[in-house]
Amino acid sequence: MKKIIALMGPSGAGKTTLGNLLETRNNIVVPRHCTTRSPRSDDKEGFYRYLTHDEYKKLYDEERFILSSGDGPTVKKEYGNFYGVLMEDCETAWRLSDTILLYVSYKDLFTLIDINRNGIKVDIVNLTFKDVESGVKERLLSDKTRNHTESDIERRINCAVEYEEKYGKAIERYVTSKVYTDIFNIEETYDKVCDDLCLGED
Repeated sequence: MKKIIALMGPSGAGKTTLGNLLETRNNIVVPRHCTTRSPRSDDKEGFYRYLTHDEYKKLYDEERFILSSGDGPTVKKEYGNFYGVLMEDCETAWRLSDTILLYVSYKDLFTLIDINRNGIKVDIVNLTFKDVESGVKERLLSDKTRNHTESDIERRINCAVEYEEKYGKAIERYVTSKVYTDIFNIEETYDKVCDDLCLGED
């Protein structure tokens, strides 16, 4: 049976760190993701397909994404960056493992629910903070791998708070595992998610 583990949460909540552990310690494959943003120095090699907005829009119009979301209502450069995962990349990953791992936005929540209803099991993992505003700010300020500007930090905090307010109730209803990563360390987070998702059990 095809399965998806979908990791979501605000900036700095630990999605990448947890995802790396899930991938390396379990038979889980991460398909390539797509983005219209420019490469960053800390991007994992081979993780992204870096697309122009025109390239992304063509794939979007051809309905080739299993998931797609971005900063605006339609795929246009003036609306900011877009992120998605192609169905063909998922199919490639599923040939290697029944379970694949996707990094998703809160905006993908209802698409994930529809995917689950259509026969692909989806486990949604929400990594977050007890206090989203202070949690995001603290994590971003302590992240020495990127040079976050004050405006960038403010934008990410505002985005996290907005999404928490907008999607919070729906997440509580549909989430498989919710972890406050300002309370648990990464090993505790990993153990809780594995228990909640019954990873390693037949």
